[in-house]
Amino acid sequence: MGRRRGVLAAAAAMLALTGCSLLDEPVQPTPRPGGSALVVETGAGLLEGLDHESVRSWRGIPYAAPPVGDLRWRAPQAAVPWAGVRAATDFGADCLHAPSTTTHPSSEDCLFLNVERPVEADGDLPVLVWIHGGGFVMGSGRTEAADGAAFVRRGVVLVTLNYRLGRLGFLAHPALEPESANAGLLDQVAALEWVQDNIADFGGDPDRVTVGGGSAGGLSVNTLMASPMTDGLFAQAISQSGLGREPTQSLATATAEGRRLATEAGALDAVALRSLDATAVMRWRLDVFAGQVPVVDGALVTAPVAEVFEAAEEQAVPYLVGSTDLDLEADLLEPLGLADDARALLSAAGERSLVRAYTTPDAVRRHLMADAVFTEPARFLAESHAARAPTWRYRFEVVTPEAFARVGGAPHASELPYVFDGVLPLGAEQDAPGMADVVSDYWASFVTTGDPAHVGAEQWPTAEDGALLRLTNAGAVTEPVDPWQRRLDAVRRAAEGRS
Repeated sequence: MGRRRGVLAAAAAMLALTGCSLLDEPVQPTPRPGGSALVVETGAGLLEGLDHESVRSWRGIPYAAPPVGDLRWRAPQAAVPWAGVRAATDFGADCLHAPSTTTHPSSEDCLFLNVERPVEADGDLPVLVWIHGGGFVMGSGRTEAADGAAFVRRGVVLVTLNYRLGRLGFLAHPALEPESANAGLLDQVAALEWVQDNIADFGGDPDRVTVGGGSAGGLSVNTLMASPMTDGLFAQAISQSGLGREPTQSLATATAEGRRLATEAGALDAVALRSLDATAVMRWRLDVFAGQVPVVDGALVTAPVAEVFEAAEEQAVPYLVGSTDLDLEADLLEPLGLADDARALLSAAGERSLVRAYTTPDAVRRHLMADAVFTEPARFLAESHAARAPTWRYRFEVVTPEAFARVGGAPHASELPYVFDGVLPLGAEQDAPGMADVVSDYWASFVTTGDPAHVGAEQWPTAEDGALLRLTNAGAVTEPVDPWQRRLDAVRRAAEGRS
């Protein structure tokens, strides 16, 4: 792979302080002035990080120019170079969130990433670039960076990033360039390009980059796999609860919606749009379940993810994909605007038919939409991609008694602290002893070798013919045939209009 130009364009190469030859040799962070391995040279300047918990961190690294003023709703531009050594010991501001969803400093100037690596490890290390979730309206890269020390100590370089959220990241309008429709996703591409250009100087191997994410981050990973713009940016991919059959808006539909929002705010041209208060823009609704992210823009996104996977046109890289067993709680359907979809699915399938597949009416009520939105699409993506590249599917079922009593299964994103071996739910070590090590070791092995298998672990079969690994309170369980096959088949038929 090596250094490349793309979203950050030729300006990045002109500003670079290091040449391509630097990628030929490095095996660990290169000592800079004063002989400190904490000082690393990037294309925009020198950074000084910090050591903590046997991990070396560089935080708040600008990977692109601040997307403010005339750069609002434009594709990310090259980071502005700095003189001297820049302190990289604190996280940069989060991207502006939906109102009242963060207590961290947030700003429109937010295109920062973080690099974490083990202090002691030698050699070119595998890299995990993690894309955070949050429905494209909240979240930031700081959470996994702050909670990822145990994962990093497994011999992995961890890169986390911010990307533009809400309507600052995703707004189509006739006065703007088409790139505005998916600006937040273009930020992710720019971060991956930054990794290709710079990660070797931090001891990472640009030829062993895995892109991963959960929820909106998982959807992002699937979208990046399906994009013609990402060739060579990553060697492997992990998608956790990333949907897969979600509706996708056309550019024309998204533009009409953006025109309506802007007109209501009194902004009729690009100058007026870029003069709007950023916090006011963040109040404009953005709904991933309604297909408002991503937009088929003809460049980054050429077709819905499901169509690209079905046509075998996605990136042919090793792929780890899955969901939790209750990724969408029944009580959330109304607040998320999915109640009508649930009723339509129930009508299409026939309640009696679904009860036969699920065994009880209560199981239908609890699991139908979770299966339709997350679990069955994960199976579809896994089985489609398995014909193209090695693929592994999981279902995360680890749950505390309190969570099981409350919702009846493992909720959305509940595998995340197990993946990073971070702060687990109260009682998790008693109810599922050792599962954080089990899950994190599988993920670290996949990032390291392109295969989750490792010595002493339960076999994880590849995803042909519906095989998967269940991660349960009692440990990992190999399933050559998915025990939920009958109900997932019923969901698929209903979604396709058959019963």
